[in-house]
Amino acid sequence: MRPIALALAVGLLGLTAAGPAQAYCRTMTSRVRAQEGECPMYGVALSWRNLCTGYSLYRANLPAGLTLPDMDRITASSTGAWGRVACDDNGREPQYYRVIPNGQTSNPTGYTPYGSNSNTVAFRPKWEDDALHRPGTIAITVVTFDSLTGEIFDADIELNSRAVANPGGFVFASARMPEPDECDLQTILTHEFGHFLGLAHSNITRAVMYPTAGLGEIRSDLNSDDSAGICAIYPERATPAGRCLGLPYGGLATTPGGATVVGPNNVSCTAGRAPRGGARSLGLAALALATLARRRRRAVGVNRD
Repeated sequence: MRPIALALAVGLLGLTAAGPAQAYCRTMTSRVRAQEGECPMYGVALSWRNLCTGYSLYRANLPAGLTLPDMDRITASSTGAWGRVACDDNGREPQYYRVIPNGQTSNPTGYTPYGSNSNTVAFRPKWEDDALHRPGTIAITVVTFDSLTGEIFDADIELNSRAVANPGGFVFASARMPEPDECDLQTILTHEFGHFLGLAHSNITRAVMYPTAGLGEIRSDLNSDDSAGICAIYPERATPAGRCLGLPYGGLATTPGGATVVGPNNVSCTAGRAPRGGARSLGLAALALATLARRRRRAVGVNRD
């Protein structure tokens, strides 16, 4: 069995000049790095293989002025943007995959094949304490998937929140226009849920999945490139049989103890077995679960795969 964890570290900072126009890209299982501005070409494309999954909001560490109802509203709007994309020729039938709310959780980022899990959306008031949480990164999406089939098992979003212990973090605007030094929360979450669903970065400057943007910028409306990407992964005509349960693999974890924290002094998840696959390590640690980082950094014009 070989589970493998993919960490997509994304910083929405720094406007850059657009390169040659290129369509959406999908995240692949291979560690072979694409050339800058090109799509990953090797391995199997990632996707969820059921009808839907759920996300849970982490109860703690909300920034001042942001309530859980506000966070729930913004997150639902971000996931809904992807769910409303029409993929049929008549523009009537939406892509089939749904990401639905599962309430709140105290279960942190991570995945266990031996028990319950949660696809957690959380603010992290401490950053730069391991290899995944690099300076200047505004958010990361950690996706755990089968390295043979590309099936996604779990996805967690972490936002780099400014705090006393994290002065290099970011201020998130939620209920108003962002100030020039703030991040628009819905823009960031919509982008991160694109990674959650299996998309990589796009080279189209107005796409939600474009790798850079300016502080204070709002870009949460999907454009045609974003829509084409999600329809390539979850076209209406390929809707699988079954019904939507909306539960993570192993059941829903609402309290700590299910997943292993990806946090202080813990670069990658603990060793374990996923439902399918075999042993593999990517070299960050001698573990069966390893991590790969794709970062969008503060440096202008840099997309580090």
